[in-house]
Amino acid sequence: MQNQLNKEVCLWAAKRSNINKDEIVKKFPKFDQWFEGTHSPTINQMKRFAALTHVSLSDLFSDQMPDFNLQIADFRTVDDVSTVEPSPELYDTISLMKRRQEWMKDYFSHEKYEDVNFVGSFAALEMDKENISSLSSKLHSLLKLENDWATKFKTVDEAFKFLKDKIESLGIAVIVNGVVKDNTSRPLNVSEFRGFVLADKKAPLIFINGRDAKTAQIFTLVHELAHLAYAQTGVSNPNDEEESDSNSIEKFCNGVAAEFLVPADLILKYWNESNTNIYNKTKIIAQHLKVNFIVVARRILDLDLVNRESFFELYKKYKSTLSPIKKTNSGGNYYRTKQYRLGNVFSDAIWSAVNSGFISYRDAADLTCMNINSFNKFFEKVS
Repeated sequence: MQNQLNKEVCLWAAKRSNINKDEIVKKFPKFDQWFEGTHSPTINQMKRFAALTHVSLSDLFSDQMPDFNLQIADFRTVDDVSTVEPSPELYDTISLMKRRQEWMKDYFSHEKYEDVNFVGSFAALEMDKENISSLSSKLHSLLKLENDWATKFKTVDEAFKFLKDKIESLGIAVIVNGVVKDNTSRPLNVSEFRGFVLADKKAPLIFINGRDAKTAQIFTLVHELAHLAYAQTGVSNPNDEEESDSNSIEKFCNGVAAEFLVPADLILKYWNESNTNIYNKTKIIAQHLKVNFIVVARRILDLDLVNRESFFELYKKYKSTLSPIKKTNSGGNYYRTKQYRLGNVFSDAIWSAVNSGFISYRDAADLTCMNINSFNKFFEKVS
């Protein structure tokens, strides 16, 4: 490490955090002079700059560019080339989830938990059309769900929570969060990623971007389960609206999610029972099954219930009805939100470990991104 600030690293850190030069100078008026030798920043200023750009203080003095590449496989890639450099928000979220997974692996091994045998259960099989059906059937059987399970719920939120809880009952941690830790000023970008999975037989973990639409979250959840079946760790951007053939792995997992969530027998049942037009039929099926309209439209195309021309007409009409989604920072129920951000598997484990003395309150609070008082209040409420 060198003894003075590295200008190239400082500018790179700012660019990575989407901060332009004018914003830097506004916050640090003598920024350029830091590197000219005419003004030395204070320790406090350097710490503020490091915090602002989400790097460590030592990174700013490094004589080499810090390595903040994606720590896991990138399923969003085209021809094995990563689509974009990970944002600080994605990088920090993956880092935190990897810390939690490592802790769970140690704790579950210590407590002699059984492996989650679903992880890697399809690893020796091809990712083909036949195994899309096989894996979809396996998931219905494993989760003890009938094909029409989603129709029993009034809202998408209720269906999502039910499915999430079913998956977590298998020992698969599911975390849903739309910000870094609990920091609402650092939202996660849906256009960058919708979810990722950390495969491990002892402590598998699925992360869902909570800023996404709920129908998309359900789709991503099943998509990531498909990755777990092949023991694949990586970040995804599964698109439940547009088909892409750029990545065969993602296309396969999308196929599993679509077949699991929109079974052919249910489509045919609702299709034949309805006397309305094609658009309304598609909309009714999507509402019943708690999925995106386009997922159903593509399934009825695959089942030859409509031709490609009709599919694109449906697509265009549906898109014309959409309004921009307004994101709000409404408070909501803190404890329910925090439970989603921790997941049942992780929160149950950390509370048991604290009570058995396996981990200290201080370390447990740190892993859950709370102070000790908040940690105790949270578990008093949810336990």
